[in-house]
Amino acid sequence: MYLIHKTTHEKQLCEIKPISDSLLKRIAKKSFSFDWLELTEYDIFALNLQNEKKIVGLMALKNVPDELRIEIVLLEASKENVGEHKEYERIAGCLIAFACRQSFLKGYSGFVSLVPKTRLIPHYMNAYGFQQFGRQLASNYPNSQQLIKKYLSNEE
Repeated sequence: MYLIHKTTHEKQLCEIKPISDSLLKRIAKKSFSFDWLELTEYDIFALNLQNEKKIVGLMALKNVPDELRIEIVLLEASKENVGEHKEYERIAGCLIAFACRQSFLKGYSGFVSLVPKTRLIPHYMNAYGFQQFGRQLASNYPNSQQLIKKYLSNEE
């Protein structure tokens, strides 16, 4: 999986791993806007650049086995990767695709949901193929497969 440096357009290999509470405490307030320490009851994953070990994204996932889905509770790019002047592209896509893969691994057929901020609904639908179900957005089997192929492989 890779990110693209916005200025040089170079691919930068990255990886997603669970983050320890101690590392989360060190980086959360410095590099991210949301207070991630409030979410320790969820599985929190960090997206980092492989060569630099720099964390550029965080995602909290909730396993909802009785509904056969994974819920993205929160997803955030680091402060320098938000907005027009961000350093890297594809952060959210890689994290969402990772959640889709987790759903397949748990036997949930790629079903992933999230409750977005109202202004982000069109973005999630257009950029990532989510469908709206009331207040929630969801990705299902075929869309989740496409996201995994697009963001988790090292091919374009």
